[in-house]
Amino acid sequence: MLTPRGAVLIGSSLALVVLGFVRIDGVLVALGTAGLLLLAAAVILNRRNLTRLALSLRAPSRVYAGAMFDLRITLDNRRGLVDAFGIRVDLKLSGWVDLACHAPWTAAGASSTARIRTSIPARGAVTRHHFALASSTPLGLFHVRASGEAPHQILIFPRPLIPVELFTTGALHDASLLSGASPGHAPGEPRGIRPWQPGDPAKRIHWPASARSLNRRRGLRIRENDPPGFFPQHCSVIFHSFGTSGELIRGDRFERALSLTCGTLRRLRELGTPAGFIADFNDWQSLPSVSRASFANVLASLARAERRAGTEAHDLRAALDLVPRDHSLVLLSDMPPDSWTHALPPRPALVIDVRQHRYGARKLHTGAA
Repeated sequence: MLTPRGAVLIGSSLALVVLGFVRIDGVLVALGTAGLLLLAAAVILNRRNLTRLALSLRAPSRVYAGAMFDLRITLDNRRGLVDAFGIRVDLKLSGWVDLACHAPWTAAGASSTARIRTSIPARGAVTRHHFALASSTPLGLFHVRASGEAPHQILIFPRPLIPVELFTTGALHDASLLSGASPGHAPGEPRGIRPWQPGDPAKRIHWPASARSLNRRRGLRIRENDPPGFFPQHCSVIFHSFGTSGELIRGDRFERALSLTCGTLRRLRELGTPAGFIADFNDWQSLPSVSRASFANVLASLARAERRAGTEAHDLRAALDLVPRDHSLVLLSDMPPDSWTHALPPRPALVIDVRQHRYGARKLHTGAA
């Protein structure tokens, strides 16, 4: 593409050539011809400046939506003799985020790397990222672009949102038919600081207090907490897209429901409660969420999830029948609970409402009566 500077030069060169022929002036013709030759050389050099360049990405392979991470963009010059100058890189990361960086000079056989702190706003599973290289070298007479795709697999998990229903005291117990319970791994309320005793874990050492104690030639100090609350021994989380009240299907609610599911599973993991995940988009297969590897597999299924359009009431009932009776039951859906809770069998369950947030302008309260 011709830049304004190039347009001025080509217009001036053509005018000199025409004027030289009209006035039979060889100097003017020579000057105009030199300008045109300079333009031709700029086109050739500018196009050559983008040849044999490769772009590679280095980033975490698994991230949460909205979480910041470091991205390294590397431009490799695979030419043996000619350096690359003034290369601008425009990257479309995961199809959502527009990023740009500039490599002023990349030597032949070398590379230039840019580090960018960024995040991806939406979940997904992406293996290739579109990019464009732009150059105006030399002299900025022409603007040339070349495009391609950089391979790098990224799994973007849903943004974890913890449902407000999980903060209700005893909610998980009410969702179980049995009274079995076990203490969670989460610490209770802080009680105080005491001397170290054999068997205390290192993560409970209170380092500021220990430093003061060691300065007085005493031992380490341990942070002591009250015993944690009790939580169910097992929990099953079921996700579905069944509804009967004629509610409109909204893509934003499906994404929010996945975020609530992700937050629920993370919360149960923090509490030390073994959980299993069942979803219609996984063909109702139960995925354990106990170990780190199994939890990563559940998050990967959430990242690749696509809404199931044909879920029926009998499918949901069949999935509920397969859940052991001693498991607490948590139900989530991208449809409002009013449209599907009436079709459930009479069994205790904690129902998560996808309508967790209310949008709109808040009212301004003043102190005036």
